[in-house]
Amino acid sequence: MAASSVTSEAILFFDHRGISKSMLYADFEAILDGMVGVPEFADKEVRGAYCLVNGQLRVRSLVLFTIDFDEDGMADTTWNVPLRHLAEHAGQGPDMGAGPVRLACRSQCPVAWHQDQMWDPGMKPGANDFIAIRDSIRERGPKMGLEMDDEMDVAPPPVVGTSAPTIAPETDESQKKADQERVRLARIIKELRLRVQTLENTQSEDAAKVRYAAQQKEEILNAQLEKVMGQFKAIKSQNGALREQNESLKGQLLSLNQSLEEQSRRSEHQGSEMEVLTEQYKLALEQRLEEERAKMSEQLHALEMDVLTRDDLIGQLRGEIAEQKRNKAKDANSGAQKTLEKLEELGLSFIAFHPGAGHISIAADQVASYMENPIAFAARKCLVTEDHYRAWLAHYESPTCQVPVGADETPCGKRVIRVEVPNQFKPGVSDCNANRCPNCRNDSAIDNVLRFR
Repeated sequence: MAASSVTSEAILFFDHRGISKSMLYADFEAILDGMVGVPEFADKEVRGAYCLVNGQLRVRSLVLFTIDFDEDGMADTTWNVPLRHLAEHAGQGPDMGAGPVRLACRSQCPVAWHQDQMWDPGMKPGANDFIAIRDSIRERGPKMGLEMDDEMDVAPPPVVGTSAPTIAPETDESQKKADQERVRLARIIKELRLRVQTLENTQSEDAAKVRYAAQQKEEILNAQLEKVMGQFKAIKSQNGALREQNESLKGQLLSLNQSLEEQSRRSEHQGSEMEVLTEQYKLALEQRLEEERAKMSEQLHALEMDVLTRDDLIGQLRGEIAEQKRNKAKDANSGAQKTLEKLEELGLSFIAFHPGAGHISIAADQVASYMENPIAFAARKCLVTEDHYRAWLAHYESPTCQVPVGADETPCGKRVIRVEVPNQFKPGVSDCNANRCPNCRNDSAIDNVLRFR
């Protein structure tokens, strides 16, 4: 069959049920330009597929991308994935009827900083995205307006000549079948490798998200525990002070009682009037002590309530201060933000490189957040917390054993294997030589690994 010289471009959109919408690339460009919206995609992130199709309605190139739509169904104005460039420079994918396609997806992206805006195809039996795309192009192609050859799937007749042999040798036929079988097996192996890579990436991302959520929860619990311990220590200190004050009052009362008893023994001859006055004084003193105890109890309760509400008030004030700072920063940076948006409209992209995250594409509305804390921005891209990313970065720049040794507890300093991916780094495990410290015995296995690296 002769190769087709006619090509067309189509865009397919997916939802949880499969392919939900199809259009020509020219219609998709109108959506990107903001000329029309897609109401059914309002406030959603949608998976799409760019298909380069030949005149026989067979896919030649395939780019799997994602795009966001706002609450009005209008496409994200900052979206700038170069579909044609990715399709032209993509690696090989499965055979969809016209030989192996050029495939660009999350696991196989020729431009690293666009990887976050790509997705991996499903290849499960009964839910194969490649088959769905192939069948959809064949069924909807004529209705969509894709260009087709005048004569489809028509093979040229064999040329018969007097000098040509009528029967091919058996060895040539066997060799041809063997070559076809090897090509078929090679394509199957490539498809299986792509499927394995897709599954590994999906599993790694899910695991990273779980670890990130667990780290956030652990940090929240640690902060709450530290807060409760601080309140407990403050109340314990106040209780100790009140106990000391109570003991002092008891001592004063005992001293007064002893003094009164001594005076009573010396003044018995003064008669019953002195006894009455003494009894009245004792009753008045006990009443005063009881009032002081009640007053102290109320003060203690008030202090406890202050401790319970103080942190809430501090948190509220901190939130108000942060909001005021953000408002001031927003007012101060409004001119700069407009300049950044103008540069972005002119086609400029803001790219930053961070170890572990690689090249990060920064939208204009994210520049302020990035400048405020680049490390935290990179940590979110790596699906780890800022503290975890900083610990990994110190290990990445100097992969040495951190186990304290000696009387001064200085770090061991012996080289360890560097962990290249932040979410695979485990503080206290990845940055120390297990079963080697504090003596750091010679370990030929780890030395050979480090020498090889």
